[in-house]
Amino acid sequence: MLKICTDIGGTKTIVGLINEDLEIIESYKFETYIDNPEQQFTEIINIAKNYLESVENVDATVLNIAMPGPCDYTQGIFLNPPNLQKYNNFNAGEFITEHSSFKPYFVNDTDAAILAEQHYVSVKTEDFIYLTISTGVGMAYMRNGTLVSGSDGNFGEIGHTIIKDNSDYQCPVCKQYGCVENEISGLAISRKAGELLNKEVSTREAIEMYNAGENKQIVQMIEEVIDLTQKLCTNLYSIFNVYNIVLGGGVTQSTLPYKARIETYAQKHHLIQNREIVVRISGLDANVLTGLYYVNKNK
Repeated sequence: MLKICTDIGGTKTIVGLINEDLEIIESYKFETYIDNPEQQFTEIINIAKNYLESVENVDATVLNIAMPGPCDYTQGIFLNPPNLQKYNNFNAGEFITEHSSFKPYFVNDTDAAILAEQHYVSVKTEDFIYLTISTGVGMAYMRNGTLVSGSDGNFGEIGHTIIKDNSDYQCPVCKQYGCVENEISGLAISRKAGELLNKEVSTREAIEMYNAGENKQIVQMIEEVIDLTQKLCTNLYSIFNVYNIVLGGGVTQSTLPYKARIETYAQKHHLIQNREIVVRISGLDANVLTGLYYVNKNK
């Protein structure tokens, strides 16, 4: 049975058909309507209805949706999402049930991703963390093979916890200085590089400059980003008593030496020295979309 799954991002949305082997049978991508949640979910419903009419063996009852947090995932209510500010307090669950016959299930996008990752790491461990570093930063936690999602699905919102105590940049969302998302994310790298060079610099361009080693300021800036990331991961190893972290997102899948640096640092500073610290870079494409297959597996 195929399931209709939707991954809503700050810039792109993908609605796809996923099978039990976590394969994408069909998918449709469109620009997220960042200023109009009603239009956004009308588009999603229309695509889902089209799948029912054109493809056989599709579950016609449920619609699994990954949304960037924070949200009340039990109802599908957006709660001040940093990259979708116009969606604040929009009730997607209510809108979908009023405009279709689908029963929606909502989950944090990193929670959906870890469900896909579990398909490949569970043979090695049932306890691990998935940390994504891309436009923003998020995490998910698998304990004894079960997703820990929190009281309303917002477990792991670490993007706006403090990691740098001497930062001079105030986050426009949480109003704090030195939060994780504004120090180590892709947007943070781009912003910092732009400030150093006094021009717009993409994350990819900044990483290329780091690899070339031609600009000392860029090298120092990204070295600090890696340093903060390895300290964050060492904290996660200790707080959650895990020894495996899977890194996802475009920044960690770049040429930056995350795996080696994090493993070396954590192995040196973690108090438990007789256990191996493991970092794995995710090799999955569209792990959020495919992981959604498991969201309501037993419902």
